[in-house]
Amino acid sequence: MNNPMVGTRTLGGLFAGPAAVVLLAALAATTLLLAGCGGSGGSQTAGQVSAAPDATSAAVAPPLGTEQSFAVLGGQTVTNTGPSVITGNLGVSPGSAVTGFPPGLVTGGATHSADAVALQAQNDTTTAYNNLAGQQCTANFASQDLGGMRLVPGVYCFSSSAQLTGTLTLDAEGDSSAVWVFKTVSTLTTASSSSVLLINGGQPCNVYWQIGSSATLGTSTSFVGNILALTSIALQTGAKVSGRALARNGAVTLDSNTVSPAVCGLQAGTPTLGKTFSPATINAGGVSTLTITLSNPNATAASLTAPLVDTLPSGVTIAATPNAGTTCGGTVTANTGGSTVTLTGGSIAASGSCTVTVSVTAPGGGSYINSLPAGALQTSNGNNAAPAVATLSVNTPPVVTPPTVVPPTLGKSFSPATINAGGVATLTITLSNPNATVASLTAQLIDNLPSGLVVAGSTSSTCIEPGQSAGFSAAWFVIDTRAVGLTGGSIPANGSCTVTMDVRAEAAGSYVNTLPAGALQTSNGNNAAPAVATLTVN
Repeated sequence: MNNPMVGTRTLGGLFAGPAAVVLLAALAATTLLLAGCGGSGGSQTAGQVSAAPDATSAAVAPPLGTEQSFAVLGGQTVTNTGPSVITGNLGVSPGSAVTGFPPGLVTGGATHSADAVALQAQNDTTTAYNNLAGQQCTANFASQDLGGMRLVPGVYCFSSSAQLTGTLTLDAEGDSSAVWVFKTVSTLTTASSSSVLLINGGQPCNVYWQIGSSATLGTSTSFVGNILALTSIALQTGAKVSGRALARNGAVTLDSNTVSPAVCGLQAGTPTLGKTFSPATINAGGVSTLTITLSNPNATAASLTAPLVDTLPSGVTIAATPNAGTTCGGTVTANTGGSTVTLTGGSIAASGSCTVTVSVTAPGGGSYINSLPAGALQTSNGNNAAPAVATLSVNTPPVVTPPTVVPPTLGKSFSPATINAGGVATLTITLSNPNATVASLTAQLIDNLPSGLVVAGSTSSTCIEPGQSAGFSAAWFVIDTRAVGLTGGSIPANGSCTVTMDVRAEAAGSYVNTLPAGALQTSNGNNAAPAVATLTVN
């Protein structure tokens, strides 16, 4: 077992002075290392440190079938309030009621209501649930709160309910394949603003919560893992899940949430997809260039074995002058006024990438999310394991008489959209203001990075305060390594400004970064639609 002492590291000196005291105090509160008790599993009490579990009680990831493509699955209903973003499939079976979409968005997947796909996913969820229920306990907890604990991989069992208040730290001890299983006889409940933190190589896809009745995640909880509940799952306002919410018999209730399954261990050599709009924000009737990037980390070229078809979201069409092209070889089909872009034939160079580009337009204002699902790219080296998502924001034409204030919009993108593990990408957030008056920020703009993605270094902003020199930049501050905020600043009249930051991910996967509707609050109103960008890490 590794030494349970917690190390500290500064990020550009941002944790110096009083902030360091706060950070060290928080870290000290999480140094309880529960490593299990081996054999048949014993009971643990706070403050107890014991030997690592033996092989008989090692946690094992259950077999996942078709439910792997689902982010949310309910037994009777799925109900949503607010601008939730679900990345992957959403389904319900044997019930059929799905409500609240829109304003909720399903991206990178489809909605399945009481169909054969949802039924099979429920059957597969039951299989995984029973597999988890049968795993031998590493440690037995009575009614202890998980907040402040630091746990190595294992099977952790609760004789009744489990609670989380504060931060639960899961330490993989350098093993990226480490698995954690949490089993409750009754409920799982988290307090507001609680979180699950993975360190030392842990991956969200390897965390499983087998809940004997129902799970409730409190407001603004940042949760990690796959929840398999016998009855129901409720995500309160602003809760975020890096994993899945799978309820066997009851309802899944959502309220302004993001749910995005993590993809573990992308197979070496498997091609990936990324996409961006440039510019990410246009006026109604304007033109933006859609770029689809095909990447191949394999030492051999990846030939397309089936056409790659990108279906544009409703309201977006191929521009009058398509300007369609590719560096992949093959043939691009994109007809003026059409809604699909197709690449037939072609290949991706060994250890390289290529692109497909086309000009698109939208006559009406709004936020348009364009998705290519997992498996859309089929090649001789395998298929893409994660979806590619990009958002095009279109400003509604302002009404001249009487004057109308149109809320600002948000857009975002990663550059490059695909990196290797440990590499650095630049996240750009674009704030656009279609009004004739300056839009001053009236509240902090906070971007919470998805689990596993951290701030890698510099941040900057071109959102200049009125009356200041061109060299003045609004103040940025790092809340922690996974959240960055902008305070003050403004967006010029009939213009835009940007915020950029370098980010890094150590583990392979698909990281979906979302700023929800209402995140940008200004004197000209708030953004009405979310901004979404995907970073693929090989």
